[in-house]
Amino acid sequence: METLKIGDVVLVHAYKHNGAIYRSWDAAIVLELNSDYLVLVNEDVTVTELNGRKWKTNEPAIWIFNRKNWSNIICMFKETGLNYYCNIASPFIMEGKTIKYIDYDLDIKVFSDGAYKILDLKEFNRNRIMWKYGQDIINMIWSEVDNLKNQIKNQTFIFSHARAQAFWDQYLQWKENNQK
Repeated sequence: METLKIGDVVLVHAYKHNGAIYRSWDAAIVLELNSDYLVLVNEDVTVTELNGRKWKTNEPAIWIFNRKNWSNIICMFKETGLNYYCNIASPFIMEGKTIKYIDYDLDIKVFSDGAYKILDLKEFNRNRIMWKYGQDIINMIWSEVDNLKNQIKNQTFIFSHARAQAFWDQYLQWKENNQK
């Protein structure tokens, strides 16, 4: 991460446990770097699926990649309010200007009122058997689910709407300063 700086454009690659890439994002802007996490901005980004299908993100988003936690969190600024999508995933690694992580199937969708829903449990159970997830990985996954549920309930870190909005305001200020 030492070579990254604010404003750099990076790629994001998501892999499955078997090592196969299954989704990539063609551009995200680095907003903040620190020892605990990396903050990216997605705005009208092209996403490519494993089958080659391409689509564009619908709304602007702040994307938090944790260096130690087993998740990354997308804060989506929708017309209906701020929503979050939490990917249960390995801590990220950097290769050049590409962020890479292993997606472990489970997701948590958080609505603007703080209600949440755990998604993709069937996919998780199917893949943990097929790819023989070790018990240590399974324990990390469920520990992270509990960690995120606690943060959501207590509106801490990025689950404080004010914190997410502050990141977005920081991006808008950066964007204004760099378009001159």
